[in-house]
Amino acid sequence: MTLDLQPGLHTACGRISPLDPDYATRPIEDGFNWSSALAGCRFDRLYLVVFRSVRLPEADLDLLREHDDSAYAEALESGGLLRYFKGQANERRECLSFCLWETREQARTAAGAASHRAAAGISVEMYESYVLDRYWLKKVIMARGERLVFEPIPHPA
Repeated sequence: MTLDLQPGLHTACGRISPLDPDYATRPIEDGFNWSSALAGCRFDRLYLVVFRSVRLPEADLDLLREHDDSAYAEALESGGLLRYFKGQANERRECLSFCLWETREQARTAAGAASHRAAAGISVEMYESYVLDRYWLKKVIMARGERLVFEPIPHPA
């Protein structure tokens, strides 16, 4: 289920892709073609969840993929997911994945689903370390065009 805020937004979000192979170690706003992919789409703000990780050398990639696929399918059913980018680990086992949502509430609903909780539950078995960052992705209209702003959302205390 997809509730498109504007015709074409979901399609445009599907075009978001890495700018270079080192996207996993770059700031989220620099690693992807956000501006060109979202040019012309109208929105005030979207909710972005970025998952940066370092996989354990012995991580069970089949189990990880199984949990990830289940959580993704459940997220699609909950509605509002505009883009899921499933990153590939680099030679240092670093990886970056993200979910772009229409609203924070939709992301929270998906995060509370059984498959997502199960996927989160195996984190200690799969990752040496990980960080979850959240942003408001805002579009600012200016006299000479538009600009995207990535506003970090502080972690809850």
